[in-house]
Amino acid sequence: MASTAVVTQRASGLASGAHPVTTFPNSHLAVPRSPAGYSKPFNVKAIDQLRQAVREENWERHYETRATSICMRSEWSASSDRCSQLQFVAAKMQARRVLEIGSFCGVGALALAEAVPEDGVVQVLELDGLVVRFGQKYQKRSPVGHKIKHMVGPAKDSLERLADGAGEGSMPAFDLVMIDADKEGMRHYFDTVCNSPGLLAEGGVVCVDLTPFKGQIPARYEKFGFPHRWQAESGIEAIEALKAYVEESAELVAHEIGSLLIVQRIQRQRTI
Repeated sequence: MASTAVVTQRASGLASGAHPVTTFPNSHLAVPRSPAGYSKPFNVKAIDQLRQAVREENWERHYETRATSICMRSEWSASSDRCSQLQFVAAKMQARRVLEIGSFCGVGALALAEAVPEDGVVQVLELDGLVVRFGQKYQKRSPVGHKIKHMVGPAKDSLERLADGAGEGSMPAFDLVMIDADKEGMRHYFDTVCNSPGLLAEGGVVCVDLTPFKGQIPARYEKFGFPHRWQAESGIEAIEALKAYVEESAELVAHEIGSLLIVQRIQRQRTI
């Protein structure tokens, strides 16, 4: 019997619109499936407390005393709009397992934990142990904080361990991945997530933060014996390169909503 391949056509360029997954090729994303009670977060208070604590913390002092390995800024915390965007995507696709690469103090992770079901998991990869412990104090105050799991250390190493586990079949795939780490490693994280067998679920979505400078001003640093220089890589070249790659790919469809790039692999169906 002859077979006919039915392939969903890819929209040209990056799509845009009020709803980031409205025109994704996977039909289950085009049907409203918001869980009951999702109209607002379960515990806004815990998120607000954490966000406020981050704003009040002296992150420059932590870096000067080498308590943190990089100079962090309170602006790195996920805004209310970003949290709403992530919750919308997670609820729309009924995500159960979420991976967040780069979490800072975990405001976004806590928002995602509110959007996944009770047996859901938000796996966080974060470089610095201090910010993880900082966020955990507030995550424990939330009834959904137990869903958040942490791996501390360079994201590249943690992601490779997860990819190995997925490849061996010892770990379920992730339905949603949020990449909000260093721009220098952004493309590597993206490629690893998309190309590692079993790491991203079929029909899974990858979100990438596109904020240049991560919202921070250049920071003083010491390098090669020359102190008091000011420098910060904007990451714009890496951002534009990733956007161009996604736009030119015949395998991917993407939406750019504000400073968030939402990417999904085109699903091909075959009928006989």
